[in-house]
Amino acid sequence: MIPLAASPSYTLPFVGPGTYLIFGIVLLPIYLMIAAWFLGEPRDYKKGLLGVVYLAGLTTVLWGGLYVATVVIELVYF
Repeated sequence: MIPLAASPSYTLPFVGPGTYLIFGIVLLPIYLMIAAWFLGEPRDYKKGLLGVVYLAGLTTVLWGGLYVATVVIELVYF
């Protein structure tokens, strides 16, 4: 049973049922794609690593942009 955020036994601030859903099920195709880059044929580790760097960079830019937008909204409206 997954504890709810409102329950007294819940201790982790950012881990809830949605976190398991997103990282476990929704991102499964991404995990398989990255595994295929390194385990599939033909293997090209340099291009596989380049793909991982691109994905990490894109994720960082998206999360960073969302953080900046959140800060701006907070400053303007609150």
